[in-house]
Amino acid sequence: MKVAVAGGTGFVGRHVVALLLERGHEPVVLARGTRSGVPGAGFVSCDIGREAPPLDRLAGCDALVNLVGIKREDGAQTFEAVHVDATRRLLAAARDLGARYVHVSVVASRPDPRQPYHDTKWRAEQLVRASGVGATILRPGVIYGAGDDMVTHLTKMIRFAPVFPVVGRGNAILQPVDVRDVADAVVTALERGPGGTCDLVGPDRLTLRDVVRTAAQGVGLPLAIVSLPVAVHRVAVALMNRLTRRPLSTPAQLQMLVDGLAGDAEAARRDLGFSPRSFTSEAVRPLAATVPSLFGWSLRLVAHRNHIAWLARRGPAWPRSLALAVLAIALFPFVSLLVPNVWYRMAVSAALLIPAALLAVDVGWKELFRPSRRHVLEGVGWAVLLYGLGFVVARALLSWPPAAAQVTSLYGWTDVVARPWVVPLLLFIILGEEVVWRNAVTLPLAARLGPVAGVAVAALGFAAMHVALDVPVLLLAALGAGAFWGALVVKSRSAVPALVSHVLWDVAVMFWFPYVSR
Repeated sequence: MKVAVAGGTGFVGRHVVALLLERGHEPVVLARGTRSGVPGAGFVSCDIGREAPPLDRLAGCDALVNLVGIKREDGAQTFEAVHVDATRRLLAAARDLGARYVHVSVVASRPDPRQPYHDTKWRAEQLVRASGVGATILRPGVIYGAGDDMVTHLTKMIRFAPVFPVVGRGNAILQPVDVRDVADAVVTALERGPGGTCDLVGPDRLTLRDVVRTAAQGVGLPLAIVSLPVAVHRVAVALMNRLTRRPLSTPAQLQMLVDGLAGDAEAARRDLGFSPRSFTSEAVRPLAATVPSLFGWSLRLVAHRNHIAWLARRGPAWPRSLALAVLAIALFPFVSLLVPNVWYRMAVSAALLIPAALLAVDVGWKELFRPSRRHVLEGVGWAVLLYGLGFVVARALLSWPPAAAQVTSLYGWTDVVARPWVVPLLLFIILGEEVVWRNAVTLPLAARLGPVAGVAVAALGFAAMHVALDVPVLLLAALGAGAFWGALVVKSRSAVPALVSHVLWDVAVMFWFPYVSR
């Protein structure tokens, strides 16, 4: 059977065309552009929203499929033109060709002038019903599969942040349907002939929260799902659509998430043998594996499966890691009794703890400390950011006399050791803190407790080690900076950015650009 597929280069269209070829049919893609999108298919260039299809190029077609649709208007590509006018032209072509017709709409279509997407989809269906052309109307719910919007956008958002804002309470009902099942229903409808109207929805009635939770399980990342008022989503979607060419959501898609996308697949089961797959985390997993990041970066410390596996390999070392942390905290007061000078005290502690960490805690030291230009540049950038954050905190502390006195006393430490030894001692102490706390302690604990909890516990331990110095302001700095550098090691999978950031920040704060005048 020779089949003209209008919209055959789109997400569903590519799957339909591929299945037509697989079943021995002869598809001819009818779309804007210059290529069919599927090797082996014919192609006819036509902007069906503006012009009638060229009948001479479609001669011999036994059937015509209408998969044309848009989620947002763009110039001449309006809902009225693409959904209604295009349907009218395709029905006329089917009538002239004597071809059967399959119209793919959406289960959410309804007469509602306030919602032009839904309204135009409904009016297009009414044109089909009134046309006299032998037709089948298929009304899918939200469709997922290779190259989709749903899993792609969910994956990007889940990887970007550990918090997901659902629309309202997230109770709208969805029945996700696999694109392969939709394509099968389209081709089966073509093969069996005209058959009325069928909803194409998945077998499970899921809330929006259920769908997001299932996607997060498939991506393999923990996620907090929070409710956000619909009005806030509308503002965000409006901004996205104004500022980007490919927004994560459109007003039409948002409305469908508000209303839900549910239907009754009984007619499809009866007439087309429709037996859809369930939407599961196993179905999401291979789809999510090919999805790129949202902005090329993420707010998460760990954002994908390879990263999770990398961190997990450090997990078995956590008992020794914890023992090392306890040793470091206990050792410092003991060394203080023997070495009064604060610089030599920290250096002696580092000299004892570095070998212990390298020998006892296997975290892949060569890999962690393998330098690269990218990691060095990242470290420089993070040092600048940390210096700026520290400046803000320092300004606040200096307005309080007790804290200001402590900050001033810290700067006095640079005068208690011979000048030529200050920088070498500082660099050695920094190396010790990074080897022990950011790598030997943080990484195994992050693998065991989770990235955020592991970083937090290691930062608390690092701050606790400074208790013996009896400078409360230093505890605050150790806690904040320790968490910052620990998170950087976990996120970058390298010790280099944190080490570079630590060195530059300490040198800048103590010598180049101190937070107080000296």
